[in-house]
Amino acid sequence: MPGPPPKPTEQRRRRNAPARGDWHSASAVGWRYGSRPKPPTGLMPASRTAGTSWFKSWFAAPWTPDDLPGLRVVILLYDQVERGEFQRSSEMRLWMSDYGITPGGAQARRWKPPESETSAESIPDYFGPRKPDHYKRLRVVE
Repeated sequence: MPGPPPKPTEQRRRRNAPARGDWHSASAVGWRYGSRPKPPTGLMPASRTAGTSWFKSWFAAPWTPDDLPGLRVVILLYDQVERGEFQRSSEMRLWMSDYGITPGGAQARRWKPPESETSAESIPDYFGPRKPDHYKRLRVVE
């Protein structure tokens, strides 16, 4: 999402309601309706991992049990693309966008991750061990 985040409602210059509605933080992280649904049978390991990670992520919080048939289609399309059927990739992207899985889909629905205080140390580093912070000793001067 390019640009700065939207200002709080009381600080906005425009007083009319945004055309797509206001931004909403996810109330939770992951699937909220009991245990996670079982993935379809016959999936590749990468597709099974993708489906599991989608149900654990923050954008799964607004999903309801009524969304499960469509999410099953998304996972099956993802599996077909993983198998090399690239003619399905455009359709897969559209379905993923409709369920808020892609950044553009989440933006279109005005979803944003839950607002929580996470420190940089709690976020896993996928690029190897962290280097020492040479600027840790510096302080802000007013």
